[in-house]
Amino acid sequence: MAEKLCLLVGGSKGLGRALLKTYCEKGYSVVEFSRTGNSENHRTVDLSRRETAIDTIDDSFAEAAKGRWDEIQLIINAAILSPIGPLSMSEPKEWWQQIDINFTLPISTLGRFQTHMKEMPCRKVAAFVSSGAADHTFDGWGLYGASKAGVNQFIRSMALEQARLPSPILCAILNPGVMDTDMQASIRNARPDQFSQLNSFVQRYEAGELAPPEVVAHNIYTALSQPFSNGVEIRVAG
Repeated sequence: MAEKLCLLVGGSKGLGRALLKTYCEKGYSVVEFSRTGNSENHRTVDLSRRETAIDTIDDSFAEAAKGRWDEIQLIINAAILSPIGPLSMSEPKEWWQQIDINFTLPISTLGRFQTHMKEMPCRKVAAFVSSGAADHTFDGWGLYGASKAGVNQFIRSMALEQARLPSPILCAILNPGVMDTDMQASIRNARPDQFSQLNSFVQRYEAGELAPPEVVAHNIYTALSQPFSNGVEIRVAG
């Protein structure tokens, strides 16, 4: 039986919890990184504290690289939307926290994954859960959209770099669509002065148009478990 490993950043709630369950059911060993997770191979990290978080991730990747794996998938799911609204409505410390969680940590994680896994001959995948906000502008979501777009561009560059290597990491940008998660609930709790498109999100929720995270998680597993072009964006919406 093939030995497969999933390294999941942000697996305690919503889509992350659904991914954890899906990959465990598919026979993967899953190492999950979050602040509040409680899975068997949970690693406690506060992603808003970038130095200690990347140290924990780095140590775990180094340990994983000692194993004999037929496949390793890294999925970066963790993200926050707060603060919503123009920057004049919040403080720099709030901006920096979002930038660290949504931009600095994903890129740092991808960098350490490259370092530790570059010599491994198995199938290697690095996937980033992005957002439609990376390509479409929403007022009040400036930091969120910019950070997602920034990591998307990094993934594309990483794919070009990896293509030159004898044992490349396959890179993917995942577009999950709109899901029924805690993040969506926080959006609906925003004020119109923070986010002018609030009503459209409330209406989609009331119309039952939000996909269950379990469906999106299954779509992600299916997409990443089959061949795909390096650096591609894959729509995995439910």
